[in-house]
Amino acid sequence: MIFLVAFGLLVLRRPDAIFNAQFYAEDGKYWYADAYNHGWACVFMPQWGYLQTVSRLVALLSLLVSLAHAPLVMNLCAMAFQILPVNLFLSSRFDAIPFRTRLFGSFLYLALPNSMEIHANTTNIQWHLALAACLVLLARPGTAKASLFLDTLLMILSILDGALGMLLMAVLAVLCWQRKDARSRRLLVWLLPVTSLQVLVVVFSGSRPPGTLGVTMARFNGILGGQLFLSSVLGQRTLAELYSAHAPSLAVIEVAASLVGLLVVLYALRYGPLELRLFSLLAYAVFALSLIRPFTMMEGLREEWDIMQLPGVANRYYFLPMTAFLASLFWMLREAKPAWRPARYAATAIVLLLPVGICRDWSYPPYPETHFREIAAQFERAAPGTKMAIPQNPTDWRMELVKK
Repeated sequence: MIFLVAFGLLVLRRPDAIFNAQFYAEDGKYWYADAYNHGWACVFMPQWGYLQTVSRLVALLSLLVSLAHAPLVMNLCAMAFQILPVNLFLSSRFDAIPFRTRLFGSFLYLALPNSMEIHANTTNIQWHLALAACLVLLARPGTAKASLFLDTLLMILSILDGALGMLLMAVLAVLCWQRKDARSRRLLVWLLPVTSLQVLVVVFSGSRPPGTLGVTMARFNGILGGQLFLSSVLGQRTLAELYSAHAPSLAVIEVAASLVGLLVVLYALRYGPLELRLFSLLAYAVFALSLIRPFTMMEGLREEWDIMQLPGVANRYYFLPMTAFLASLFWMLREAKPAWRPARYAATAIVLLLPVGICRDWSYPPYPETHFREIAAQFERAAPGTKMAIPQNPTDWRMELVKK
């Protein structure tokens, strides 16, 4: 029931993901095209600097249906992974947290503002998968006999589906040192070979093109204060309106958002429980790496940090730190020390602004129509050996298939 309700909420945010499913970005151009053209060999092909195994496995699964229905299969799989953290967080493994708190936190995760890029597409499964894997590490160990096997499998999938999973090994190492339990030690030993494989691919694949960062304090303030802290509360549309209007006060607002957000983060890191501190450190480590080596696919046109401060662009990089920021806020509401009552009042004031961002960013615009089903029908009728470049979203992308 939880899964179905969560699925319904995701569909409401962008119904065309189900009712007019189309390929998005790497979903078609790389995952499906490589699966169709190369078969199982695609699993071992790195993309953008690392293995992305789960995305490629989903594409291989979609080969079981016709080309016209492949985007729907891939979107359904992506939404299943997107819902996975909700089922984990609401399970008995987190019953130390009141159920109402977890229920509201789960809704907030599903309604998160400034997250259109990672909604219902296979390309960005790795972000939701990393969150689910982190929850598995931080949760109380499962009591079922198969729980350790399933936890290990989820961790392996996360590690093999991008660079995020490798950072989870640092979280696991800290938990192993703190808990000194057999489960953590076994996970650490079993996952080290998998992590080593991904590290080798990252170091030697050379498939991630370098970009020009264009580092300035003004851009950093726009990314941190605008894209991360302000948009997580007031939403991407609010930031976009301020940005497009060239409001002279925008820089001041972003500075204020940066200061308030950093105070919340530092307070949670200082006084929060171990699990919240580890999740926050993971989230902001991901954010730091995204600033050091981002990839916006617009290299050569503009500098990376200039692009990253644009509202709605590359918001996958802000997903985990936004989630950690909001988790810290709600922890402060419940657990802030009496001597720090102003911190609780400040957290309350920020939380009261959240409905603005949720409502304004709730509905995502549908992808532009590419007439994919009609073109897919033409491809199905084509003679073997026919090479076709099929348009997809974003609108300047093409998926190249050779008819078998």
